[in-house]
Amino acid sequence: MFLPTLELLTAVPAVITSFLPVKGHLRVKGRALLLWGILFLHLWAVLGGALCFHWKIDVGFWKYPWAAVYAILYSRMVKLPAWKPVSVLLAICGVFSCLENLAVSIDAALAGGNPFPWMSLRGVSAKLALCWGIVAVMWYPTTHASRWLLSELEMPGTWYVFWILPSLFIGLNLYIKPRNYETLYAGRMLQIFPVMILVLLALLLFSYMMFYLMAQGLGKNIRLEKENAFLQVQAAQYRALRRNIEETRRARHDLRQHLAVIQGCIDSSNWKALADYVKGYRESQPPETVKSYCKNYAVDAMLQYYAEKAFQEKMELDISARMEEKTIIPEPEFCVLLGNLVENAIEACSRHSGNRHIQVNIQQISHTMLSLTVDNTCPAEPVWKDGRPKSSKHETGIGTESVQIIAQKYNGEAKFEWKDGIFYASVMLNP
Repeated sequence: MFLPTLELLTAVPAVITSFLPVKGHLRVKGRALLLWGILFLHLWAVLGGALCFHWKIDVGFWKYPWAAVYAILYSRMVKLPAWKPVSVLLAICGVFSCLENLAVSIDAALAGGNPFPWMSLRGVSAKLALCWGIVAVMWYPTTHASRWLLSELEMPGTWYVFWILPSLFIGLNLYIKPRNYETLYAGRMLQIFPVMILVLLALLLFSYMMFYLMAQGLGKNIRLEKENAFLQVQAAQYRALRRNIEETRRARHDLRQHLAVIQGCIDSSNWKALADYVKGYRESQPPETVKSYCKNYAVDAMLQYYAEKAFQEKMELDISARMEEKTIIPEPEFCVLLGNLVENAIEACSRHSGNRHIQVNIQQISHTMLSLTVDNTCPAEPVWKDGRPKSSKHETGIGTESVQIIAQKYNGEAKFEWKDGIFYASVMLNP
């Protein structure tokens, strides 16, 4: 009973390895899963070892049916689309199937006269050493490369293709596994078989590495294309905004026409007409139309543009900008970042009545660090998707996604939060 139980316990390293890539996507707490999982695996091994010892059968008759049950439970415990955990599990099973055959060849060499259908103590010890050794070798790739693939590679077609490779290796290892040791004693098979298994294992691991490198390159290209597309859209928006700003400046030049009317009223001593004209003109203008918010011309012009827009929408817009004349990131991208946040705030306020207030705060902490916050009243909590509020125009807000892209590009972070009727948007830039 001891030997089949010990052989079944070689499944523990495989189970532990299967959870390393999905640590951040579990539906249950890690400590509870570790405690109850290890307890269940030991009870499972003891029960299976007792049955295999009693019936004098190979441990595979107990292990393989339970592998299908474990695959179902594993996919249910992971908060990811099914094809991802299944692909991870198949990849790990492909590696451990190679170790299974390698351990068989070692056991045949060390215990040729073993009369039982399970491995000898030397064979099981070698198998345990191989399994825990591969866990140590795969620890870093599974906790870094595999986690990156699960988090960043959002292409189902790629995962649908990936499972084919480990499935072929699992099937091949099951097919070539010797039914009895006499097969290995024929000719030079005892020397050839382990070499062949090592070649298969190396080929499998090399294929995993190539898949990771290709996925990384593909993901980088897709990310760059996505960033370029967003930046092109936002650059076009920025250029349109600049045109609007220039039109506003030209309109202000028309002030001399108003001065001509005022001078005419003064010359004719028509004080009532003058008072009415000045009153009408003042009521038609936003407050502090010539207020300067910062030293940078483009940022100042943008803030003036949105201040005028907020005035026309009858909203309160408070702006505090403490920054140097030169922006810490390229000026067009900073204006895109600022414009998206303020425009989203104005759009959110326009959807409700009552108190509509927007607070913009730009604070440059140092020559290479700047914080930007835009807070606005929002009585109803927005609908969220992927950590961003859904836009009324798009499935997910293009503006907020562009903000996150620019923030990440310059070693920063963008956060969005709703609390007690206020929507908070904050960005930290640290290029």
